[in-house]
Amino acid sequence: MGTRAVYVTKPREQIAGLLRAEPRFFSAAEIHRRLDEHEHKVSLSTVYRTLEHLRERGEVTERADDAGEATYKMCAPTHHHHHAICRACGRVEDVDCSTMEQLAESLRSVHGFELDEHKMEFTGRCRACR
Repeated sequence: MGTRAVYVTKPREQIAGLLRAEPRFFSAAEIHRRLDEHEHKVSLSTVYRTLEHLRERGEVTERADDAGEATYKMCAPTHHHHHAICRACGRVEDVDCSTMEQLAESLRSVHGFELDEHKMEFTGRCRACR
């Protein structure tokens, strides 16, 4: 079986461009509203389909916000990392997780627990909002 062709469509470019422009998480509704404000006519269902496509390709990270709504951010797919999220402005900084290996080793040696995956998030205020 061959690989499936990836078509770059105008809505896909617009959505990816919006996600690249700001380092924060957006809900599908926020993305749809922002595109509409810039007179890009993209349906909400297209936004959801595009976000799912980008998530499957590893180009966006999905997380649930405090209300449980799915939100999305463009992330570098080349390395595993965590996020530091500003509660005031929503800015997101990528945080390297190289020290996680020490914790994983401690879980193995002390507790006999083999770590399959982990997710970690830090919240607070960024430098500009402090």
